[in-house]
Amino acid sequence: MLIVSGRIRNIFTVSLVFLLCAAGLLTAQYSAHAETDMEKRAAVQKNLDQLEQEAQQLDTFIGQTHQETQSLASAKKTLDGEVRRREIEISRLALSLKKTSFEITDKKSGVAELSKKINKSRQGLSASIFLLYSYDEENPLTILLKHTNISSFFRSVDAVDKVQTNIQNSLKNFRDDRTELQKQQQDLEDSEKEQEDLKALQEVERTSLTQKQQEKDQLLKLTKGKEALFQQLLKSKQKDIAALRTQLFYLEKTGVTAETALRVADLAAKRSGIRTAFLLALLEVETGKQFEDGVLTVGTNLGTGNWKRDLYQCYINLGKPKNAEFEKNAYLKITSSLGLNPDSMPVSRKPNYGCGGAMGPAQFIPSTWLNFSDSVAELTGHNPPNPWNPEDAFQAAAIFLARAGATSQTNAGEIAAAKTYISGSATCTKSICKYYSNRIIALAQEITTAL
Repeated sequence: MLIVSGRIRNIFTVSLVFLLCAAGLLTAQYSAHAETDMEKRAAVQKNLDQLEQEAQQLDTFIGQTHQETQSLASAKKTLDGEVRRREIEISRLALSLKKTSFEITDKKSGVAELSKKINKSRQGLSASIFLLYSYDEENPLTILLKHTNISSFFRSVDAVDKVQTNIQNSLKNFRDDRTELQKQQQDLEDSEKEQEDLKALQEVERTSLTQKQQEKDQLLKLTKGKEALFQQLLKSKQKDIAALRTQLFYLEKTGVTAETALRVADLAAKRSGIRTAFLLALLEVETGKQFEDGVLTVGTNLGTGNWKRDLYQCYINLGKPKNAEFEKNAYLKITSSLGLNPDSMPVSRKPNYGCGGAMGPAQFIPSTWLNFSDSVAELTGHNPPNPWNPEDAFQAAAIFLARAGATSQTNAGEIAAAKTYISGSATCTKSICKYYSNRIIALAQEITTAL
């Protein structure tokens, strides 16, 4: 018997040592994984910082070459700088996408852990409520007779009080956790939206890079490397619609020609006190970043969606019935006032995040459009204004940007306005806000040279 006990004891000891070693190994593996993950994140941030520094130097260089006397050499330097600037921006966007992916992974993990905790709390709460119900169902006399003495009875009463207290505490924790879960889920949705917008801006940058390279090739082809031919070309260049057409690539693809875009943007900008080039740049980038099913599809600003599916039902599916009713009523009010069939009007499709339902070239959702419609009517004389009409749509965007600070016609004012347009906040620090506003400012400068 003693031998058996000794063998069992030895087996137990060996097993315990094995388990402790395994636990140590797992801890070491976890630490190594965490360290590798941190190193990856640090490397991404380091590369981002390096590209940021190079981008700032290029911005200074491009600004200086713009101020030089126009010559073939300076034009080539400017184009080379702008090509490299686009390449840097594409690389920065790729790194930002990696960074956002890390954040999404963290947030998904947090949501999963909190969901588990809520489910466990729900189970504990159910057990406590069932126990209290069992106590409540018993006859007081039966309860009294069950106990052999009065002390035992009062201990039972104390137990019931504890169960009630536990239920109250569990309910409070449950509500707090549920509120936190909703916040974390919203943060996750915002990060996923930011990721899709970053992907879209990357495509916008790639298109811009291609255009810049073609512009450089065309310059060399026309001038044949001779200064005299360049100066002749410069003198003949007035309002260059051909050049403007390349800058407004996405707007043109949606059916708004460069001539129409320039005309209505100029009207809207002058009425609102902002720069025409800035308004055109913002609407071009806004059009270009529209995403459908994870693929950049030009033309989404005119809409390939349906309000019932992509706006109303989308909010219902997200568990936001109030938003669904609010946007539905706003949309029906707009279409009814214009005498339009709501079911046949084009709106943006539901993207991979959030909901669709945005209308016309400026991509206003119904409730936001109603906030600007009276002001649009005053300036255009169109009452009611139509979000699918380029003049009205451009005017609404111009009013929005003017209210957001673009009337200063300074870099700082226009950056704040662009950030407000995409995020609702002039001080937005998210990657998407930074890249979105930078792309608009850069494009506005290019459009200015074509006007």
